[in-house]
Amino acid sequence: MYSLIKNPVVILGGFLVTSEAYLNIQNFLENNCNRKVYIVNITRIDWLNSSSVKGWINILDKVQETVSKVLCDTKTEKIDFIGHSSGGIMLRLYLSDQLFGGKKYNGKSITENLITLGSPNQALRATKLRKFVDMEYPGSFFNEVNYISVGGVVDIRSKEAYFLTRFSARRSYESISGDFNSEGDGLVPLSSSLLEGSNKVILPDTFHGGIFGEFWYGSKSRVMDWWRRIKL
Repeated sequence: MYSLIKNPVVILGGFLVTSEAYLNIQNFLENNCNRKVYIVNITRIDWLNSSSVKGWINILDKVQETVSKVLCDTKTEKIDFIGHSSGGIMLRLYLSDQLFGGKKYNGKSITENLITLGSPNQALRATKLRKFVDMEYPGSFFNEVNYISVGGVVDIRSKEAYFLTRFSARRSYESISGDFNSEGDGLVPLSSSLLEGSNKVILPDTFHGGIFGEFWYGSKSRVMDWWRRIKL
């Protein structure tokens, strides 16, 4: 019988990344860390429609549906959340008890820990909705939630870096942080992924996603590394 000593975990993935990419995280936490893990099922179409408030609400509603299932299944009072990339930004909004597009989620009431993986938390240039989150709920905004931010640092000229990283990393860093020479995970600069006021973890040789390099936040070895460092 599964022990419920520790919080269940809900994962919200990143832009255009489907659920199966996070199976290594799920398997590691369930098999080694006494955690029950749920992955929010977000499709690529959901992400392609996420440039509007309506699109964000669609994704946040799916987070809420998953949370309702978790609470029903486990009879727990608290959940730990993991958000990769854009998923981390959306989860920061999910914590709020204020109306967003006519809906209120108040995720902070059931959240103990929020872990962001390579999320563009702070940016000089951001989309309208990402900018809204950082303006309304800057840094580790809710005191009752423990925020943990994980950022990767890679050598974009290394053999582990794929063509996309070598071609576009510097432009992406400049677009987000204004600094062409930033260090980062091949897409998001470290200065952006490390959320102000959070417990910060820097992972060497860790790419933003599987299309950017050989080892990313969801690779088996990297999952063990960042989970060990956050000490939950």
